[in-house]
Amino acid sequence: MTAIDIFEEKLELARSLGAVHTLNAATTNVGKELRRQGGVHVSLVTSAAKSAYDAAFYSLRPTGTLLVVGLPAENICFPPILMAAGEVRIQASAVGTRQDLREVLAMAAAGKVRCQVVVRPLAQANEALDQLRKGEVSGRIVLTPV
Repeated sequence: MTAIDIFEEKLELARSLGAVHTLNAATTNVGKELRRQGGVHVSLVTSAAKSAYDAAFYSLRPTGTLLVVGLPAENICFPPILMAAGEVRIQASAVGTRQDLREVLAMAAAGKVRCQVVVRPLAQANEALDQLRKGEVSGRIVLTPV
C-alpha cells in the first residue's frame, strides 16, 4: 500500500500504520511516479481536495478503479478519452451500508484497525478547528466537556 499526503508527519503516521511506500504530493508528481511503476489497481480518495482527485485518477493503471469518499466543494472532471481508453471505473459513496459497518467493526474487534486519537478539553475547540483547517491533524481529535 502507498500512502500519499503533503505533510511529512502524516506520511510518517502512515508508515507507522503499515504503509509500505509513501509519496509527498507537494514534492513529487504522484501520478507520474505511480504510472512509472505500472499504475495502481485502486486509488482511494478520502480528501476533499481537487488535486487529490487529479493525482488519484492519473495514477490508475488500465482497468483501474477510483474509489471516492472525500467530497470536494468544486466540480471535478476527467478527460473522457482517458476514461474510455483506460476502461477506468469510478465508484463513489458518501456513506457505507450496515454490512460495511459490521465488517469494519469486526476488523476493529480483531485488532486490524488502529486509530490515532487525541483527547482535548472542549475549551480547546477553536485551536482544534484551526489545526483541522490547516491540515495539521493526523487521526482524530475528541473534545471532552472537562
